[in-house]
Amino acid sequence: MHPECLTLPPHEVIQRHVRQALSRYWFVQELDPSVLPIQCHRPAEITGPLRLHAITLPDWGAIHGVEGIILIPLEASPHGDDWQKVDWWLGAFLLLECWHERTWELHHGPIHSYSFRLEGWDERAWDHAWVNRIALFLRSWWAHLQDKSAEWFEASLPATEILMTHDVDAVGKILPIRLKQGAFNLYNAVRALLNGDPGTTFDKIGVAVRFLLGREAWEKVNFLLAMEKQLGIRAYYNFYADSRPKNLQRWLFDPDYDVESIYLRDLLRRVQEQGGMVGLHPTFDAWESAIPIRDQRERLSRAANIPVKSCRQHWLRFSWHKTWAAQVAAGIEQDTTLMFNDRPGFRASAALVWHPWEPVQGCCHTLLEYPSVLMDSHFYDYQPLSDVERKKALQNWLGEVALVKGQIGVLWHPHTLTKDYGWEGGFQDLLLAMAEIRSC
Repeated sequence: MHPECLTLPPHEVIQRHVRQALSRYWFVQELDPSVLPIQCHRPAEITGPLRLHAITLPDWGAIHGVEGIILIPLEASPHGDDWQKVDWWLGAFLLLECWHERTWELHHGPIHSYSFRLEGWDERAWDHAWVNRIALFLRSWWAHLQDKSAEWFEASLPATEILMTHDVDAVGKILPIRLKQGAFNLYNAVRALLNGDPGTTFDKIGVAVRFLLGREAWEKVNFLLAMEKQLGIRAYYNFYADSRPKNLQRWLFDPDYDVESIYLRDLLRRVQEQGGMVGLHPTFDAWESAIPIRDQRERLSRAANIPVKSCRQHWLRFSWHKTWAAQVAAGIEQDTTLMFNDRPGFRASAALVWHPWEPVQGCCHTLLEYPSVLMDSHFYDYQPLSDVERKKALQNWLGEVALVKGQIGVLWHPHTLTKDYGWEGGFQDLLLAMAEIRSC
């Protein structure tokens, strides 16, 4: 049972939780953000869509904003834009824990990671890692009060972490994939025609025909392993592991391979030998129940001959009130599901690995959430971009992560590197953007 509304924890609990979540920014022994004179606000029940307020930062901390501004939920800044009257702990908590989105789910049901279902939302929340920027500002505030130098500030910052992940949705071009992707491209063709773009229309029709009739082999995991080993990238490969007979829904939406087959066991062995990591990709219907996730995790663990503890939900099917609890009960310790299906962005306004809050129990989940910021389909299916625009977009998203010294996951599906999809160029641009950050 879940409550009809969410009760915020006491302010001291909020402060402790946020301080722990952001601890990578003040691991220096002497740095104690709890001494900052931050005002406490106790808002009334949070019911409406997320609304943000622009807070102008003082000159000594302006670098941590976007053009000197940090956006804060209205509930944390009831006295206007005076930065000294903002409850920074509450603002960070509401954003990081997506409190407004959790409340929305209580009244409207899960959005299953489709941002367009959040009506009346202030989408600026997803454009930057505001929570990380708040952490940097609080760190700067403490350093300002202690008269610390800019050199001290920069020398003790954490390193940027970008985790490459691959959801292995296909190792062959099966009929359901032909039908799904063919239909999706026909839909985009009709949409382009209605928008007066005949060039895109004919292009999408051609792609649909290629999906429906082409005979290209789709096994690209070995190609990825060789490339990533050469670049020193350790990626997660998330595998499907269901053993149930297919009903119509599972036939349409889930992958179709047997993780216990000789071929898949050999592939799992090669992933590990080449430095990759194995995670679970639970089925379309497994987002709210521990039993299928547990059964699939155990089956994959047997096939891979290792204890599998990480996962990403298939199609990013996700409920704030059910999914993490089900994963924990199934033996999962790390999740990378938190991302939007229909757009890139920081769903929790953060590039940060943390233990999310569990409102019913009044404590943190034992699970670590490793949020993701982008995946391949964002730049091809949902935002058709030119090669130049796509490269710039990838650089901008990862540039924000690097700027705030954040932690984030990125997702590229192996089968999209085929000629049928033609998305290899975007993956090369992603690797280049990651390499630029590592070299800084």
